[in-house]
Amino acid sequence: MNAAAGDMNPVLEQIWAHRSIRAYRPEPLDDGLLDEVLEAGLRAASSGNMQTWSVIVTRDAERRRGLWELHLRQDMILQAPVVLAFCADFRRMSQWCRQRGAEPGYDNLLSFLVATGDVFLAAQTAVLAAESLGLGTCYMGTTLNAMDGLCGFYGLPPGVVPVTSVVLGWPAEDPAPRLRLPLAGLRHDERFREYTAEEIEATYRIRDVEGWARYLAFPELAARMGRDGIENLAQVYTRLKYRKPDFDEASRRILATLRRQGFMAQDE
Repeated sequence: MNAAAGDMNPVLEQIWAHRSIRAYRPEPLDDGLLDEVLEAGLRAASSGNMQTWSVIVTRDAERRRGLWELHLRQDMILQAPVVLAFCADFRRMSQWCRQRGAEPGYDNLLSFLVATGDVFLAAQTAVLAAESLGLGTCYMGTTLNAMDGLCGFYGLPPGVVPVTSVVLGWPAEDPAPRLRLPLAGLRHDERFREYTAEEIEATYRIRDVEGWARYLAFPELAARMGRDGIENLAQVYTRLKYRKPDFDEASRRILATLRRQGFMAQDE
């Protein structure tokens, strides 16, 4: 952080204070407060101002239990009063076009990618608004992996697919903000530069120590890492958390879902 916390404006302070909250109090979320959060998402940047996203609000306890199953039984889904599913949605835009005699051509991969950009811009804007109001949030990275099941769960028609989900509620924990990679390791001026081995070491030096210690703090996970001969954080990612066979299988399922939902017409 270049400026002292007292010198930052409130928006920057809120950005720097972001934490993912994974434990929630059971208090309900007022409709007016939820609308305020979602209305903020409407102000996000959008490709062509098409706003090709939609959001599904899940409050019902039994419905949240269904989401708990689909999202690998992460208990924060059962604790928090609200789960938001942000969807890439070209169906609304396409219907609007047809009702005005304009034939849409948004059944292709580019349309999915455009809508995905809209989704994350809207979701992050809503998250920032929620956190400014004292709410806790956590993105569900399992959404893409569960895309097929979530399409059925939500009854999504062609032209709509879930891209990310956000758990929303009142925090029951106060974790410290997680460390991030240094800007120098991510910034490129004018042209992309290939990373040197020394730059990689400098970029990941703190992450290697902090991340490894964090995983070792979970006894069951540490025991599994020992049994599997995992010796560093990179191996945690490649051999335990984000394995190539799992990514390959999920990718096949995602592509099949995109075809079924009408986003891969260029392959036909």
